[in-house]
Amino acid sequence: MTTSDLPAEGQPDVSTENTEAPFDDVITLSTSTGENGAVTVTVVGEVDTFTAPVLRSTLDSQLEQQPSELVIDLSGVQFLGSAGLAVLVETQKSARSREVALRLIATTRAVTRPLEVTGLIDLFTIADSPAR
Repeated sequence: MTTSDLPAEGQPDVSTENTEAPFDDVITLSTSTGENGAVTVTVVGEVDTFTAPVLRSTLDSQLEQQPSELVIDLSGVQFLGSAGLAVLVETQKSARSREVALRLIATTRAVTRPLEVTGLIDLFTIADSPAR
């Protein structure tokens, strides 16, 4: 091993071996139901081309249950790509057709910026916390 093989001082040792993580490690979804019948789906991680179908499936199955309200908590999302935006728009349409209120919890720039830049932010009711 030469000194060029060692990480620079103060730099993390970033190995290229086994860096491919399974897709389910990139996104974590959890669901809870409040006393008022509102369902909250909490999303943590990155919503991109690979993880958006998992999110879509979860949101669709929750909408099929006809909750009083569907809350999508995106406060733990570090990246929201175009596939994620598409899932949110499709979920909004589906919720509207089922007469289910939809609310997004968006507290980070990683979520609000893509919504603002695309002009989609006006389609949604945005909150900065789970409470109304």
